[in-house]
Amino acid sequence: MFFKHWPVLLVDDEPDVLAISRLAMKNFEVYGLPLKIYTARSKQEALWLINDDVEVGCSLAVALLDVVMETERAGLELCDYIRNSLGNKLTQIYIRTGQPGIAPEREVIDRYEINGYFTKVEATEDKLYSLIKSSIRQYLAYGMALATIELANNLTEAAGSRRKLLYALSPIGGLSPEQAETPRWLIIDGEVLFADEIDADRGLQLLARLGGAEGMPLNPAGDRYVRDDQGYWLIEVRGGARQAQVAFLFRSRFAPPELIVSLMHGFVKQLAVLWRQSRADVLAY
Repeated sequence: MFFKHWPVLLVDDEPDVLAISRLAMKNFEVYGLPLKIYTARSKQEALWLINDDVEVGCSLAVALLDVVMETERAGLELCDYIRNSLGNKLTQIYIRTGQPGIAPEREVIDRYEINGYFTKVEATEDKLYSLIKSSIRQYLAYGMALATIELANNLTEAAGSRRKLLYALSPIGGLSPEQAETPRWLIIDGEVLFADEIDADRGLQLLARLGGAEGMPLNPAGDRYVRDDQGYWLIEVRGGARQAQVAFLFRSRFAPPELIVSLMHGFVKQLAVLWRQSRADVLAY
């Protein structure tokens, strides 16, 4: 929800292939966000991008790799570097080759953790559109699932201490300069976490506005989510004897799909239960 665009890397030693691909993909959007296309004409150029550009190295959604470049297996070596040397299992990698005989599809699928394989002849605009659209959806769902699992594990380890829970929550709390366009607030039992007085007031005002709006139910217990026409979202867990009242407010540039809303609700629900069970060993944030 906090993306501005989707980073896509095209690696091919044929300038015409890169130019045509960029032209075909320039108006593609996924969830209303554009692509940001990076290109490299060799394995080495791609390595420079991956290692020197933070966005390509850390947030790359899709990579389309040619096979034969500096060497007959340069693209496969690049794939191996991304998957194994960097440990990046999230980026959706596709092999796009003009010489399928050098890297047969079954061998590549079996040996390398790629998401798909096609020849350059098959790379029509419609093919690229469906591939990019489906792969970014998969990238987002898989990435959010991994992040939610990691956060859930951290919250479980911190259970029993609200101070430790706050530490586990710190990556998603607060209003840093990087979050200016996509602010987020966590409000537990009416208290705003990770916010100064001004930001806390903004969060409470937003909660009052969205809290009074009609939302979509998330379960029979009354948990719900609400979205306004300015892109602000509320995921709300109702309080009770065994759980705190928790509101997660955030601004998104696009409407998260149902799977993502469900994952976020699961995290907020877990927090509500663990917060109630934990001791109040902290007074300030």
